[in-house]
Amino acid sequence: MKKFVNHVDHVAWMSRPENLDANVAQLEKLTGATLTRFVREDMGFTMCISWEAGLEVVAPMERRTEFNAWLWSELEKKGEGVSSVVFGVKNLDAHKARLEAMGFPVGPLMDDHPDSPWHDKLVLWERMAGEAMNTNIVLGDIDYADAVIPFGEA
Repeated sequence: MKKFVNHVDHVAWMSRPENLDANVAQLEKLTGATLTRFVREDMGFTMCISWEAGLEVVAPMERRTEFNAWLWSELEKKGEGVSSVVFGVKNLDAHKARLEAMGFPVGPLMDDHPDSPWHDKLVLWERMAGEAMNTNIVLGDIDYADAVIPFGEA
């Protein structure tokens, strides 16, 4: 398996639910990527992602949940746009300890849902790590199956 280390893994945009289809279509047109939709009714959000391209769009559902309250708060505060940058690290626990020693609060461990349509492509562990320049920074320890990221020859 491969992972991005000390490098941006992927970027996540926040979308209003009523604009999700149009926002994803625009991003797909601009990049040529195809984003796969995954609905998490239990947590109250829809995510569209291309792991291959490093692009993600998240929209909270209208029904408020404990999890999507943060998504709604972000939308109300910042509007649509880039919400988070996921930065790849080799050892999530070591990076968490380093940041906490410097006084940065680090969020709880998040992993991938086993029913996701890409679960066979990667092993995902993430933690919120604060904000820089009005953008959330997420630490990602993500192991990709060998054929997921399309590296080309220079």
